[in-house]
Amino acid sequence: MRSFEWVTRAEPHRARRRRILREHPEIRALFGYDRRTIAVTLAVVLAQFAVAWSLGVFAAPWWVVTLAAATLGAVLSHWCAMAIHEAAHDLAARRARSNKLLALFANLPMVLPAAMSFRRYHLAHHALLGVAGEDTDLPRSLEVRLIGTGRVRKFLWLFFYFVAYLGRAARFAKPPSRDEWINLAIQLPAAWLSWRLLGAPGFAYLLLSTLIGHSLHPVAAHFVHEHYVYAPDQETYSYYGPLNHVTFNVGYHVEHHDFMNVPGWRLPALHRIAKRHYDTLVSHRSWTWVLWHFIMDPALGPHSRIVRSRAVHDGAVRRSIQVGASDGQVSTGFSGRSADPRN
Repeated sequence: MRSFEWVTRAEPHRARRRRILREHPEIRALFGYDRRTIAVTLAVVLAQFAVAWSLGVFAAPWWVVTLAAATLGAVLSHWCAMAIHEAAHDLAARRARSNKLLALFANLPMVLPAAMSFRRYHLAHHALLGVAGEDTDLPRSLEVRLIGTGRVRKFLWLFFYFVAYLGRAARFAKPPSRDEWINLAIQLPAAWLSWRLLGAPGFAYLLLSTLIGHSLHPVAAHFVHEHYVYAPDQETYSYYGPLNHVTFNVGYHVEHHDFMNVPGWRLPALHRIAKRHYDTLVSHRSWTWVLWHFIMDPALGPHSRIVRSRAVHDGAVRRSIQVGASDGQVSTGFSGRSADPRN
């Protein structure tokens, strides 16, 4: 059975962040939040509900609903999820409460409650990147064992990726927090109102948009582009293609892990400033190609991740703090060739 690639080295982002800040202290001006996320999220949520209302008013047949969900709806629903991601890092507004409210609003057309649970568990992925049993983004051993490298099984795994994601969440689940109860208390009535006001076609469109937009769809390819190993010894990858425009630049994922206090809007500027550090890394230009490559390549599968023990991680953090102190820096946050054959 294939297994993860175990290493005894630190994750790369903390050290690269320190090097980049030493060379480019002006990057600190990019830190903070960007209110443009609020305006865009408002427009995306209203657009998603408008499409759902139109489908309900005209009693659209199932094939029209499915087509709409698989095209426009999936993009809009996933865009809402990326707004939740920005808000989880407090990158849309000054106060945490405002970011939470934005996340709850972005969650409305997604039908399923997700905003506050994502906020609660996502930061562990940054803080404990690649730590076996603690990184919330790592596949479960059951996924590795069942999926393997077979093309059909990988296709089905990606098609039902939201199921696998829920299974991982169950591993880390704790009693619901106050914010999660609030999320549920808002989302259940919102789903009921969507059903009543938009009709079956409109409600089905919203639900299908969420399921498709987080499974085997180009905008969801970042789930397998970000940390699955496409090149030896590299555990995080960026995507520099056009779909960044509808995902708050989540494709700039190496940059995001290096500086998670930089809003998605400013990640391209970060890349330009520190270009020397990022252009030497393998990156992607097409999320569609990422999906095709992942499915077709017999070497790739859920096992294709770099992992480390908690002891290795903690030791690396201690050394990083010592080095940062000796450099006179305060370490905050966490910390090219192309993988696309057409480049």
